[in-house]
Amino acid sequence: MTCRVNAIGVVQGVGFRPYTARLARRLGLCGSVRNCGGIVEILLQGSETKIAAFLQQLENEPPEGAVILRLETEWLQHQPSWKEFAILPSGGVTTETPILPPDLPTCRRCLEELHTPDNRRFRHPFISCTACGPRYSIMEGIPYDRETTTMQAFPLCDTCAEEYWGDVRRMHAQTISCHECGPQLLFRAGNNEWSGENALCRAAEKLEQGGIIAIKGIGGYQFVCRPDMQSAVVRLRQIKERKKKPLAVMFPTPETVCEFCHVNAEEQNLLESQARPIVLLKKRTECFCREVIENSAYIGAFLPYSPLHHLLTEQCGPLVVTSGNRSGEPLVVQDTQMLEQFSGQVDGVLYHKRRITAPLDDSVAQILCGGQQLIRRSRGYVPLPILTKQAFPVPILAAGGDLKASFCLAAGQRAYISQYLGDMESRKVAQMYDRELDRMQKLFGIQPGAVVCDMHTAYHSVNRAQEIAHERKIPLLKVQHHHAHAASVMAEHGLSSCIGVCFDGTGYGLDGGIWGGEFLLCKEETMQRAGCLEPILLCGGDRAAKDAQLCAQCHLVAVGLSDDTPDFALVQAAVLHKVNISRSTSVGRFFDAVSFLLGVGQENTYEGECASALEQAAFRAFSAEKQERERFHFEIEKCEGLWQIQRKAYIRYLAEKSAAGVDRDRLALEFHLALAEAIAGVCAHIRRETGENNVALSGGVFANRILTEACVSMLEQQGFQVYLNRAVPPGDGGICLGQAWIAAKRLARECNK
Repeated sequence: MTCRVNAIGVVQGVGFRPYTARLARRLGLCGSVRNCGGIVEILLQGSETKIAAFLQQLENEPPEGAVILRLETEWLQHQPSWKEFAILPSGGVTTETPILPPDLPTCRRCLEELHTPDNRRFRHPFISCTACGPRYSIMEGIPYDRETTTMQAFPLCDTCAEEYWGDVRRMHAQTISCHECGPQLLFRAGNNEWSGENALCRAAEKLEQGGIIAIKGIGGYQFVCRPDMQSAVVRLRQIKERKKKPLAVMFPTPETVCEFCHVNAEEQNLLESQARPIVLLKKRTECFCREVIENSAYIGAFLPYSPLHHLLTEQCGPLVVTSGNRSGEPLVVQDTQMLEQFSGQVDGVLYHKRRITAPLDDSVAQILCGGQQLIRRSRGYVPLPILTKQAFPVPILAAGGDLKASFCLAAGQRAYISQYLGDMESRKVAQMYDRELDRMQKLFGIQPGAVVCDMHTAYHSVNRAQEIAHERKIPLLKVQHHHAHAASVMAEHGLSSCIGVCFDGTGYGLDGGIWGGEFLLCKEETMQRAGCLEPILLCGGDRAAKDAQLCAQCHLVAVGLSDDTPDFALVQAAVLHKVNISRSTSVGRFFDAVSFLLGVGQENTYEGECASALEQAAFRAFSAEKQERERFHFEIEKCEGLWQIQRKAYIRYLAEKSAAGVDRDRLALEFHLALAEAIAGVCAHIRRETGENNVALSGGVFANRILTEACVSMLEQQGFQVYLNRAVPPGDGGICLGQAWIAAKRLARECNK
């Protein structure tokens, strides 16, 4: 009997064909396997019993790294007779949208070989096999073969060729190489250059001496230095033009992470997961120089994911490893750019000649309410799609937002979200956005039949979406910013309705104001605003997002209070005379104001800095058990048809308590708990009116652990079903998924009319 099997899922770049061949041969089956577009096609000849056993084992025990979504089987009448089972060259055409693997961390067996002196790949910085190594970052096309990756530039030596074609562990491993072939390590310092082991030794020496080096990682260049060398860390911040934002630290092993950080079981699993993200962990002590994480209670910790990272951290210990770029600019992937722009600022560049096709920054995550929350989705997660219950009636391009830009290409029941790209204010980031969009469309074969974007007319992503829709003569849809936040949770969890609690810094509102503290009643693709944070007038435009003092002064003006700073009168006049003002419900700006009034934050040199400082203060009170039964409670009133959290009374209360010398850490904790209580209160009012029991929490504010955990606890105590973003970030990096989901609903409704 002959059976054709189409394996659909993550089945390329994970050793699927060699695994299939070994399984078929062990069961005595003949036939073939090949990559076909984005799937794997298998032909099986043998008894029905043996074919059934093959399918059962393939589905239940796939190769490591593979994810089988489905196996399509077809029994054939006329096929040539096979005498063996063969791996055929790639070919054929399929309309199935591919699911491609992300870059994979070095596997256990390769690590063993890396450290075995008599192994031919001992200390080979590019060791890999069918289960590990770069994937998406080196792909130029599909099917995934050596010829469609940047490894095609490196001919195999005779020994590697024997392994590639033989029935061994590296059979058909497209990234196979050794010391004799494949990429070679180079280290350039000044006018000198070393190669191979000498390059690695020189680079490690520079680090141990307190130097800074740039290394070419999997998805782009990284700046590296010792976290205990203050002068190096200070100089690194100057190179990156990054004043205060904490720097990530790479640790050699999970055990060394535990020496410096508190790690629970969920965090341990996340650290060691295939994605190898940066995980935000509570620090144990002041273990490194202060400039690494500044005043943060967290260390962004991660483990080595490439052989080069393993070799460096094993010799040097924990290392600061951060993106190789200036703040606000794209990740550097070109050797010439790094050598020309930064070689005079760093103490050396450790690189190789394998090209990177997709810039991929390190992903950032934390454990929140018992599960993973992504802060930045990039290496290790991209290009895996989000699988949705909602089918997309036509291929859709969702443009996302301008902050933490990422876009989404959606087709079938899959949403392919780009990596984190940066902020679109940078022309270079906007250019990278266009390059990555073009690349992903070609790689996945998705040509949009509709485009969806934000409603903010000044967004670069909106302008780009309009241009694409006009050029291709396809529909353009627009989705309100916070509606997209709520819909991103709905898309992840398959919800048809919810109360969307969407708290962030800025989003263009339907009334022309600046929204950012919204309670939305969402049903399918529709949204009705049901509540908000009490609006106040903010002046200063975009400056308010960075200047916490300005936010605080606007709040003081709103309640008739003042301060003794020289420019308060100007702010007061601007608000009273409505000069350059906006009506704002932004919770992000509320956090900034409270942070300043408590004296814990003054400006946002990076997004969320003041809110983070307020959270750190609350943690100190939480850890010191300074909670008290008597605390502030926000009033909730219905105004202008909306349930509103009244904040003006809180500003007066805060000014009074601060003047009385009440502990600011306790006040910071009180603020978080009172706001969580108010969120639950507004949701209860909306449920009484509508019967809606699902609550979706989204927006950058819900990356705050104290607020989110308190909010979830209080809502669940009242019987609500609470949902958070898990597969995409709660901030603007996830709104493209919500945009695509709403567009699909709208288009499907139009088609059904």
